[in-house]
Amino acid sequence: MTGTIGKSGSPGAKQELGAELRSIADTLLSARRDARALPAFPGQLPDTFEDAYAIQNYSRHAWPDEVGAWKVGGVPPGPYRERFGVDRLVGPVFSRAIHHVGEGEVAEFPVYPGSAAVEGEFVFQLGANPGEERMFIGVELASSPVPAINSLGPVAVICDFGNNGGLLVGQEIKNWRDIDAGSIDLETLIDGEVVGTRTLTNFPKDALDALAFLRAHAEKHSIDLPQDSLVTSGAITGVHETRSGVSAVCRFGQFGEIQLKLVPAKPFAG
Repeated sequence: MTGTIGKSGSPGAKQELGAELRSIADTLLSARRDARALPAFPGQLPDTFEDAYAIQNYSRHAWPDEVGAWKVGGVPPGPYRERFGVDRLVGPVFSRAIHHVGEGEVAEFPVYPGSAAVEGEFVFQLGANPGEERMFIGVELASSPVPAINSLGPVAVICDFGNNGGLLVGQEIKNWRDIDAGSIDLETLIDGEVVGTRTLTNFPKDALDALAFLRAHAEKHSIDLPQDSLVTSGAITGVHETRSGVSAVCRFGQFGEIQLKLVPAKPFAG
């Protein structure tokens, strides 16, 4: 893996937490620093998105790295979406976990022992002004010390950095706003087996909707989004749970592909 892409900015005002929420945050941070799995979510799940984002805000200030990107993830249709009234969520991606992968290169990427998933995504790189974004193909490594974190719902995901373990950024999609893409066939393979496919007929609408959601979230939470910040647009073929030791390929039709191998995370040195 080579080089970090993106530029971190001010993450907004630090959030003061009560003892119960601070205990959740500190336990999650400690497990990530030590690259160890937790037996379960550390405590009672918060009741609101506001408390979950308060934990996230506290934790990203405490993590010894700068924010270089933001992930936008989905809240699945069903009771959680009905309860909270939103269809997306947000989490930070830290600079040391953002890497560029060249065409034909196989990137080794660390994942936590609690849970891990591969998600092919489109990635924006912000310009000086809205409308000047560049676009790349990418892979989010959704990983957490919390076992089966996605099954616990979006509140748990938000609390632990949006269940993000890092980001691979691949080839740029040149002049993406002018592409008459028609249909784009995408697929994800794990150890050579196809685990997810999707045909896009509305490129790049979904990606732009995710970017708009992130901008609104950033404004609400006083988060700076400086030029060159990266923004992921959400899993395209699905959230494909996996583990250390496997290989994966995310194919983006005519836009290229990203190959990777998952390896065990090491304790964070920073």
